[in-house]
Formats: sequence, C-alpha cells, structure tokens
Amino acid sequence: MTRRLALALAGAALFSLVGWRPESPGTQTSSSGETTAARAMRRSPLAEATLLARERENGCVEGSTAAPDPQSWPDWAKAHIAGGDVPPARVVSDPYPTLHSVAVDPEHNRVVVSDPNRHALWTYDRLAASAGTAPVAPLTGIRGPSTGMMFIAAVAVDPKAQEIYTVDNDIGDRLMVFPYDANGNVKPTRVLNVPHQAWGVSINPVRDEIAVTVEGPREVMIYRRQAQGDEAALRIIRGPKTGLGDPHGVYFDGTHNEIVVANHGNQNGRRTQPGDAPPRRRGAATAEEPIVGGHFDPPSIAVYGGEAKGDVAPVRQIAGAKTGLNWPMAISVDEAAGEIAVANSGDSSIRIFNRTATGDAAPVRVITGARTGIHGPMGVTFDPKHNEIWVANYGDHTALVFAHGAQGNVPPVRIIRNAPEGSPTVGFGNPGAVAYDSKRDEILVPN
Repeated sequence: MTRRLALALAGAALFSLVGWRPESPGTQTSSSGETTAARAMRRSPLAEATLLARERENGCVEGSTAAPDPQSWPDWAKAHIAGGDVPPARVVSDPYPTLHSVAVDPEHNRVVVSDPNRHALWTYDRLAASAGTAPVAPLTGIRGPSTGMMFIAAVAVDPKAQEIYTVDNDIGDRLMVFPYDANGNVKPTRVLNVPHQAWGVSINPVRDEIAVTVEGPREVMIYRRQAQGDEAALRIIRGPKTGLGDPHGVYFDGTHNEIVVANHGNQNGRRTQPGDAPPRRRGAATAEEPIVGGHFDPPSIAVYGGEAKGDVAPVRQIAGAKTGLNWPMAISVDEAAGEIAVANSGDSSIRIFNRTATGDAAPVRVITGARTGIHGPMGVTFDPKHNEIWVANYGDHTALVFAHGAQGNVPPVRIIRNAPEGSPTVGFGNPGAVAYDSKRDEILVPN
C-alpha cells in the first residue's frame, strides 16, 4: 500500500511538471495541437470585426483604424464542419454611445455623461455644441476592460476633488471613481462594492458623504465619500414607512441637509426588512424577506432628513395625478432657487417643482414637446451658475441645454450630439432574454 501511494504521488508530481491538464468531456485536439475549447474562444470575424471598425470610425474605441488582421480569424472558406465558432447572420447593435445620465461642473466648465451602451464615460466642454447635424468630439472617453464599468447608470462629479463617480446597475454591483483627466482604458482610483441594482448617486460636499439608491431592495445607502472596497454604509434608509418604491434618481442637498429621491412606485413581491439592516446581495434573500405579493404605488418624489436612518417616513412626499410623474428617473435640486427638476421618462418631459412642495402638487413649469427634442430623458441637472438645465436623452444620441426658466415647447439653446442627427437607437437597456414571434416575424427583446 505504501509503495502504491508513493508511485501515485510521484506520477502526480511528474504530470504537474510537464503541464498536463485533463481535457473536458468532448474536447478534441487537432493536428496543430489546438483544442476545440480553445477554438471556441476565438471570436467571430464577421460581427466583431464589423462592429469594431464601426466603433473606431465613430470614436468609440481608441487606437488604430486599420482593419483587423485576417490571419487572426478562422478561415471560414475552408471550414467543413458545422458548429464551433459560427458567425451570426446579422447583429442588432447601436454603434454609437447611448446617453444615460449627465453631470455638470460649472467651475471647471466640464460636462460628464454616462454611456451604458458602450460601458463608458464621456466628457465635453460645457459650451460645446453641435454644428448643425454633426456630432461633437468628446474631450475624453473612459472606456475599456480596465475601467471595470458595465451597465453604468447615474453619474456625479466632485468639483473640489475633480473626480467622477458612477455606479453599475443590473450587473457589476460597484461604484467607481475616476479623476477628471482619466482617458481611455484606465483603472478607477477607487472602487466601492454596493448592493445589486444600484442606480442613483449623489455627493453631499457639506457632510462629505455620498448617497446611492438601490432599486429592488428599495433602499438608500449613505457612505463616506472616500469609501472603497467592502466598506459598510454609514446608515441605510429602508423599510415600509419610507415609502421607497423602486428608487432611481437621488440628490443629497447639502444646503438644506435633505435627501431627495425619485420613486417609480414598484413594490416588488418581497417584504422589505425594516430598519438600518445590512444590504442584501444577489441571491441572498431569506425568510426575513417573505414573498407577500407586489403592487404599484403612484410615482413619487420623497424627501428625507440628511441623518435619516432605518425605517423612517419621509418629511415630505410629492405624489398624485397633478404631478404628472411617470417613470421619474434622475433628479436635481437648485438649492439657491428652491426648485427640483425631474427627468420624466414616461412622457418625455422635464418637470420642475417647488423644493418644499408636498402632496398632489402640480409642477411650477414643464419642458416638453416636439421642439424641445426631449426623447426618453434619463438624466437632468441644474447649472445654477450659468442658469441652465441639462438633459440627457436615452431615446436618441443627444444632450440638451435649456435656459433655467424654460417651459413649454421651446427649443434648447445648445445640443451635443454624439451621432449624426437621425441615427436611431435600438433602445436596449441591458436585455436579459430574447424571443421570436413566428406569427408576426418579430424579435422580442425585454429590457
């Protein structure tokens, strides 16, 4: 027995030295020594090469515009077997950036927009504007595998530290921070692990804290501004009394020490654990959050005290038919003028409310209509220094600038395009499935 054991150990050591690895079932090795598994990892030349060339042409990728080396792709003309690395017949993809959220630094004349389509952040000069139908070249583009960005949502800027903040939404579960001068495929200066489905982010320079909204668990996380890694939140707003329902946009008002949150109103089927509880990660639901059946509350804007913690009721809440709220996304507060702006994606409008409004209150003004160019807005922010309102359209490839007092069907004062005018968007929002309707010959893509 001792001899057999010694032989087995010697054999294992020998295999380790020569680099032997067991092949998985069904794996075959060609005469060139390449396994089918290795060949399967090689990418399709048709779709990838075409998209990469288009991305480079449109400034989405740094580097040479030279065509890919044909020798780096499989020789499809000589392929005689089915299966393997088969190229798609066609690809549905938007080759241009898709704008999600917008943040403005009026002190440094810098504008930052998030792009979940290309997992990127683009910066522009504040006064940049498209000449006619032409796109505007960005100052910088943060994009690539080293950034760690995935389906990013909201964006915020810290003018004092000159840093950019963004959060991963449906995938990634991280908050990432980049310096203003970051460009290309660069690593973030800090990464903070946040709960799954984080969406909104806002910085309170007075308290030196950041607020992050989380959709599914219906909570607002408050962290140190410089938190990173697995650092826990300072406090959490969550529970039935909060009225949080699928929260999206958030603004942490330093002047009035308030947290303003835009809610879609979706109360999913799990009972929220009340109180200042630790965040639940993906797949970590327990009996403490029983399935009770979901429902929809009216969309709302909820306001909490800056020190709010646990299962607390909002100090004010705007909700009702007069508000016109419909899929409220990003939210911004003009602290000096006392106004709240909401990107109302459901009806392609920007709605401005009095900061102290409560109940079923109508907006003081609304920007909407064909002349505005507002189309499925996700982002909105005030620039109080220059009396402007910025809007990021998810429905097309534009960021719009309006005068602070704009209302009704008025044109923007400036437009930043990142694609030629009229370029359609596919409207994908991190699709997780696909189906084919054979009766209507349609492809169905839920987002």
